[in-house]
Amino acid sequence: MGDTDDSGFSVDQVIGSSPRIFQNKSLVSVGTVPDEDRIVGRQEEITNVALSLEDIIYNDVPDNIQIYGKTGTGKSLVSRHVSSKITERAQENGVHATNVYVDCNANNTITRASRTLYFSVFDELDDKYGVKAQPSISPPPKRGVGWKTYTEELWDIVDDYYDGLVIILDEIDLFKDFNNLLHALSRARENDEIETYISIVLISNKTTQFRNKVNQRVKSSMGGSEFVFSAYNAEQLENILENRRDAFEEGVLGDNTIGRAAELAADEHGDARKAIELLNKAGMMARRNMDETVTENHVTEARDLVEADLLSKSISTLPDQAKLVLYTLTKRLNGRGDTASTSQVYDRYQTVAKDVESNVLGYQRVSDLLDELEFLGVTMSERKGRGDRRGIKKDHELNHRPAIVLAATLAEDPRLQTLESVSSPEDILQ
Repeated sequence: MGDTDDSGFSVDQVIGSSPRIFQNKSLVSVGTVPDEDRIVGRQEEITNVALSLEDIIYNDVPDNIQIYGKTGTGKSLVSRHVSSKITERAQENGVHATNVYVDCNANNTITRASRTLYFSVFDELDDKYGVKAQPSISPPPKRGVGWKTYTEELWDIVDDYYDGLVIILDEIDLFKDFNNLLHALSRARENDEIETYISIVLISNKTTQFRNKVNQRVKSSMGGSEFVFSAYNAEQLENILENRRDAFEEGVLGDNTIGRAAELAADEHGDARKAIELLNKAGMMARRNMDETVTENHVTEARDLVEADLLSKSISTLPDQAKLVLYTLTKRLNGRGDTASTSQVYDRYQTVAKDVESNVLGYQRVSDLLDELEFLGVTMSERKGRGDRRGIKKDHELNHRPAIVLAATLAEDPRLQTLESVSSPEDILQ
């Protein structure tokens, strides 16, 4: 079969024909943990976390840590960077230590989080020592067993190979049953299940809400230090992006491209993740348009796409029915600041659910899903008196422009794209 279709088009016409924009694209990829010299404006935070963990280096008990702050303030970046440095230094001191990172956005149940913990350690040990070939070690199945099986097996292999273990639970508030997991992790050494010293690093965007949901048993066993990461200002964001300029070919970035990305991100609560993603998307837009320079206009045009993309990552964790409820609320509102009551959302939700041939939930369950959306930070809610003894109603609004939420929701639920008659979620933002 040839590479050319009936119109004469060939993929060879595309490959290699666009302007060379990126030199090292990973530097503007959000998941990349950069070298220390690229981490800007977090020296105090790095110091605090390092001092809390450094006892691992001396084979002594480290602190547990709770880190709070808005999205994009460097919580995950600093935690992962410092824990890696700590375990490296421990190894140099003859102390066997490792660190494990769990994204609770992707692993949003206690079983998934426990499974990820176990297999992260198991896979590392297999790379180092080939433990898969050892008959004494038999990993549990990846399906069909409870979370306690994974933690019990985890203690067995950790105790055999490590003196110290740092466990980072990022966005811990995104799964409901975290108290049981935290209790098991924080009490393991006290309960003589393990001799390894463990430090648990909890990361949350929601300071008050998370604290209120931690039960007394866990508070008692966790202890440790609390740190709040403040938002970046425009100058810090600009420095962060300047430190990643070499992600692009020399001369590709326009004079005020970085400044514009920093300015827009500073306006959106000082989110470094958004600033980096803005620069990434702007570069991709320039390449797609066959432009040889990435300009501030590209950054401005990329803003809505970036916001929708980041929001879709949060929405991806929601059950399908919650996506239907969010879609219904979004379609019910005329703009940011507009509100709809629970009953108004439910009336329209019933039609939407039938249109996509989904089960129709009861009123109370839809109300609960609206509460989940608020907890996730996608919406805001307010209780209001109806007057004339008619009780209390709850009004809901979006934390983002409706078009942004709609695009993000469509990206995570293709069933809804048929209702909008669009070929891709990006069409909503054009």
